[in-house]
Amino acid sequence: MEKENIVTVDIEDFKNSQHVLDYIDDDFAIINSLDGIPHSNETIRLNCFLIAICVEGCLQLDINYRTYKLQAGDLLLGLPNTVISHTMLSPKYKVRLAGFSTRFLQRIIKMEKKTWNTAAHIHNNPVKSVGKGEEDDSVFGCYRDLIVAKINDEHHHYHREVMQYLFSALFCEMMGQLHKEFECSEKAEHSKEGIKQVNCIMRKFMELLSEDKGMHRSVSYYADVLCYTPKHFSKVIKQACGRTPLDLINETTIEHIKYRLKRSEKSIKEIAEEFNFPNQSFFGKYVKTHLGTSPAHYRNAKEE
Repeated sequence: MEKENIVTVDIEDFKNSQHVLDYIDDDFAIINSLDGIPHSNETIRLNCFLIAICVEGCLQLDINYRTYKLQAGDLLLGLPNTVISHTMLSPKYKVRLAGFSTRFLQRIIKMEKKTWNTAAHIHNNPVKSVGKGEEDDSVFGCYRDLIVAKINDEHHHYHREVMQYLFSALFCEMMGQLHKEFECSEKAEHSKEGIKQVNCIMRKFMELLSEDKGMHRSVSYYADVLCYTPKHFSKVIKQACGRTPLDLINETTIEHIKYRLKRSEKSIKEIAEEFNFPNQSFFGKYVKTHLGTSPAHYRNAKEE
């Protein structure tokens, strides 16, 4: 079978689509149409957090290989690493998008239990209906109007900083609302039949990942802690979120490593020891595998 070609898309990729951009910098993009944006007809993997709202018409697409349909008033939330494919649009459609870079997410979101719970909720419920016009009467309508006003306002020396804070506030407000939604759904689940075993194992795994901070990187370690065989544990996690536990372990570990490489004064050897790697060579190979570059190169690379 021919291997599917998946294109990774991040904020940088939108910079060549000025004709559909309302705003863009290194961390944020506001796009008013899908017409002519890169890779819109291909299978893509998000390297950003994407919000898309269907304003008019409808669109159908596969999100992590499950088919969803968006109609006017529906909202799509795409986490980093989400795979989107088979996008089909109605003849008369209108879609607006907002993108948030992974660097921005790392800067403002603390990876803790509540964050994992909210992320799992988004993964399992990537499409939600907000209804036509509902956003105009909410706090999000106020944020939208203020952001649009600042985009159109005369730029000054601190304009970018103002936009950063507005987008940060909007994103945190959205995450807060989604966490409340998660808590409501969790209570409803309790009242019906209690927590399903699959979701319970997934939740415990997320808690362990958050507490571990990248110190352990094997599926067997987490399976042993939770008293399951690695095979059963892997099957349950894949069933719960559509991804393997090793993917989640490596993703979490590499985020902690990236943070330490950029923020810590320790040597690379000391950081390798901090994360329980047997030696610096193993650490370097791990980082190269997941970041495509060496720890030293990543540490010294200038952030745009």
